[in-house]
Amino acid sequence: MSESPSSMVDRVVVILGVFERSAGPLNLGQISACSGLPRSSVHRILQQLVNARLLSRYDNEYRLGLRMFEIGSLVTHRTRMGEVARPLLQELHAATGHVVHMAVLDQQDIVYLERVGGSFASTLPSRIGGRLPAHCTALGKALLAYSAKEVVDEYLWSGLCRRTSVSINTPQALETALSRIRGIGYATETGEAAASVACVAAPVLVLDQPVAAISVCGPQDRIRVDELRFQVQWIAAEAARRLMVSSRRQRPRPRRLITAVPLSGHAASAELSETGR
Repeated sequence: MSESPSSMVDRVVVILGVFERSAGPLNLGQISACSGLPRSSVHRILQQLVNARLLSRYDNEYRLGLRMFEIGSLVTHRTRMGEVARPLLQELHAATGHVVHMAVLDQQDIVYLERVGGSFASTLPSRIGGRLPAHCTALGKALLAYSAKEVVDEYLWSGLCRRTSVSINTPQALETALSRIRGIGYATETGEAAASVACVAAPVLVLDQPVAAISVCGPQDRIRVDELRFQVQWIAAEAARRLMVSSRRQRPRPRRLITAVPLSGHAASAELSETGR
């Protein structure tokens, strides 16, 4: 009988927990003994984890893979991003009275990291941890506009679904929109993700890379793009600056190397004289 998804997840967690407690690589027998799981099940799960790059295998030993490091680094980065940006998002909400979002791009979707707003926020399809198709949102278009060409090309080939009757649904229309966004530095969206809702967004660019985007969002008849775009762009730029400062503070300082300086003849004689005493 095949394992149910829940039992498989439980076994994966147990196996990864064995590596968490270990100081070095482990072989199949050690992992089976420490986890209390049958060798046959452990062997099958280990192979799947290796294929997914969550573990790496060298001869008959296993260790945590590079993808685990990548995921951990991403979580740390996004946590720091939220801590740095949250006061700015609250400031933007207080200044505009509108709902404020921060999101990142994940394949064909944006993922909301932060949301600040009043009662109107409850009427929106956004939630922290939630997803929406990137091309249907100002946040997503701001992120795509400054993403690498291969990222955009892959997105265009993925197919553009509509959330409303006015959502962009052709590659040509999206490419035109992204080109315009790169020219003006901000993105807009009216009724593309939710009817009668409008948004203005700007990318958070760190070393010219879009690490996130920030938006203000509200009822369509209350969003004044010409006024809001400056505030959103300033907050996004300030978030990028603070992220850079935060990253520099967290980098370990390089150790100072002490270089031996040859002694002059007189100093060397004195040194030898002192040593001989």
